[in-house]
This record gives sequence, structure tokens and C-alpha cells, in this order.
Amino acid sequence: MLTFTGRDSLNQHVPMSRVVVRNLFYNWEETLYWPDTVLVMGATGIGDAVIGCVPSLQLSQNSPNPFDGITSVELRAAEPGDVEVEITDIAGRVVGASTYSLLLPGTHEIHITLSSAGVYLLTARQNGRSASVKMLNRGNGAGNTITFSDDGTSRIPASDSPKTDNSSKGGTNNSFAPGHRMEYIGYAIQDGVEVESGHKVQMQYNSQTVVLTFGVSPVDGQPCPGSPTVTDIDGNVYNTVQIDYQCWMRENLRTTHYSDGTPIPAGGDNLSDTDPYYYDYSSSDIPLSERGYLYNWPAVMHGKPSSNSVPSEVRGVCPTGWHVPSDPEFVVLTDYLSSRAEYICGGETTNIAKALASTTWWEEYIDYQSICSPSDQSVNANNASGFSAIPAGWFWTGGLEEGQFAKFWSCTERMPGSSWGIYLLWVWPDVFRFYTTQYLGHSVRCLRD
Repeated sequence: MLTFTGRDSLNQHVPMSRVVVRNLFYNWEETLYWPDTVLVMGATGIGDAVIGCVPSLQLSQNSPNPFDGITSVELRAAEPGDVEVEITDIAGRVVGASTYSLLLPGTHEIHITLSSAGVYLLTARQNGRSASVKMLNRGNGAGNTITFSDDGTSRIPASDSPKTDNSSKGGTNNSFAPGHRMEYIGYAIQDGVEVESGHKVQMQYNSQTVVLTFGVSPVDGQPCPGSPTVTDIDGNVYNTVQIDYQCWMRENLRTTHYSDGTPIPAGGDNLSDTDPYYYDYSSSDIPLSERGYLYNWPAVMHGKPSSNSVPSEVRGVCPTGWHVPSDPEFVVLTDYLSSRAEYICGGETTNIAKALASTTWWEEYIDYQSICSPSDQSVNANNASGFSAIPAGWFWTGGLEEGQFAKFWSCTERMPGSSWGIYLLWVWPDVFRFYTTQYLGHSVRCLRD
């Protein structure tokens, strides 16, 4: 479900007369007319609780959870193929498994019974991809079983006509699957003339309130309109940077308290995937004001659950009015940079590391480095986007590796104990989407709500 609202450059509400919604993957278009503000996306629609790491295969959190022997979970598939479903206990033993042949794209319900109380991991695999959720069983079911309850729905063919009726909530039967690239354009009447908002293009994964901006189009690399700086609870002031329609902190987070005043313990040499810690190297060559602190994932999340939403709605360690980016929000950033020639190095759309990397602190490694890597000075200047990724390294038992890596947490869990993030490598031109164990220390960048 998509909800639309208009704002001007000062963040004031702008009443819209209509909104155009385009799916750039299937090349269809819908128009919402006032007083519509909501669009419900078809039978494969956007859910409110999409949990999963790969857009083409997703599992919702089971419901109920905890459960008493019997529970259900939704599986969303964007492509056809056999699906294997497996349940393992906390010791890794397989307690149930089932294969569904030639699953069609769409949403499918899985019913589960378990005979023993405990913590379990449900994993679905299809076409080389997987998704998992953790389940807590409190009671005894009639054996260990996995059954599919398929209503036969798959993608509904695109309709030939747009929606034009004036209702408060509209629907579309046009084809949609989470992860499709969408474009949104708002229109408003100002001084008797219809004006157009900026075009918002993004990968759409789930329900979202989409803010369409009127008046001033975003200017990449400049301070965010209305938020040129942000101050955390410790009094640290961070510069911001606008990149397309995302407003990012331009600097790494360096707070030792959450926005509610709760202190974050200093980690020292401790590693933990349950206790929150921040890490500091006072002997670092990079000033703290530039490198920031490194945080483990429990510190980043401040007790909040994983999110795969856009926006993530996980404040976590970020200041009030800002949030920890989800994995899809990082995808929005890198996809946008890859779509613009001014951010691409050497003609390869994946070569965007230099556009994100800061102009300082990257090691030079002449014996092994690629043209277009952050440490290479032969082509393209670093930091065309203004993101200013500092190679602050990462905390682990083997050392810091400062000057070689810029690693940033997302708030999206891949599976228990492992979460997604992105990193830049000093000798490589790509930006890598990676997953890592949650006890390691990485940098944090926050996104404006």
C-alpha cells in the first residue's frame, strides 16, 4: 500500500490534485485523482510486514509468534520454480522439510505444526536464493508438518485503463512484485496553474508513505534543504548531503548515547552479538570528527527488530528525526548513482565507489589496485556525490584495517546473527553489498525520516 503526500522545499504540506504512478519494469501507469491518497498494489501487493533479504523470495514473520504448536507464514515469490522449505531447531537439526514443485509467482501461505516447544528457524530456498525467519513455539502440535495453502494467484495481467474514480483508497490490478523500479510524480494547483513535483524513482519493496517535493528539485552533493546539519544528543553536529531524494548524514556517527539518553557502553576489546558496544581507536591517524565510532549491530538497533522497509522506521542509534538505513535504502542509493553518468567511472555502471569515497585517508596500494578504485588518482576525482565515505576500517579480533575499508551497517537482518551492509574497498571500483556477523564493529550513516 502506497500513501502519497506533497511537501515544498521548507517541508510544508502541498495539497495535490493528482499523482502519476509508473512501474518502470512492466511499463504501466496509474493516475490517482484527489481525494485519493492511497494506492493498493494488486494481488501480489505491497505488504506491511515484508521480511526477507532478496526481493525475489520473501518470508513474512510467522503469525502468531510465539505460537502454541500451530502457526502460518506467507511466502512471496517473484519468479517461478521449485521451493524447498526447511525447519531446523536451535541445534541445527532438521525437524521438518517440504518441497513445493513449480511454485508460481505470487503470495503463498505455509501452515506449520511443531510437536516440541523451542526456538526454530524456517528457511525457504528457490533458484539459488533463500529467506529465513525465527519462530518461537510454546506448545505441542500434532507432529512436525509443513503444508502449502495456495489460492492459485500469481501475477495478474496489466489492465489497459488507469484508475480514475474519486475514492479515498484506490486499487490496481497491474503487475507488481517487491523490488520493481517505480516512478512517482505529483501535481498541484498553485496560483491557478498546475505544477509538477520532482520525479521520485526508487525500488519499491513494501508499504510506504511517499513524499513528493514541489518547488525546488533536489541538488546532489548539497546540504539537505531544511536540514543542512543535524545535532545528536551528545551535541555532535553533522553536515548533511542530498543525493537524489535521500538526505544523508555526510559524516560517520560518533554518539555515545541513544536519543532517549541511554548510554552506549564502550566495547574495548569485547565482541558481542547481544550486548551493545561502540569502539574507538584513540591512536587512529584519522580524527574522531571524521572517522566516527564503530558500532556492533546490537548498538545500532537499540532493541528494534530488523527492517526491510523504505523508509526503515528504525531510529536505533540515530538522532531524533533520522533512522538507520535499511538494505533496500542502500540499494536505492547505489542504483541511483549507477544510473547517472557523472557518478560512473570508466564506463562501467558498477564503478561508483569513487563517487562515494572521501578525497582523503584512502591508502595507496600501487601493486594491486584497479583504475576507478578509491585509492586510484589517475581518473575521476573522489566524492562526486558528496557522500564522503571515510575508510574508518572495522573492529574485529584481527585489527582495524583503517585506510582500506569503509563499512556501513544497515538495519536489515539476513538471518539470526548476520546482517546486511555496504562497503567500499580501497583497491576496487565497486560498492559491495555484504552480510556480516553482528558482533563486528562498523560505521553508521543515518537517513532523514
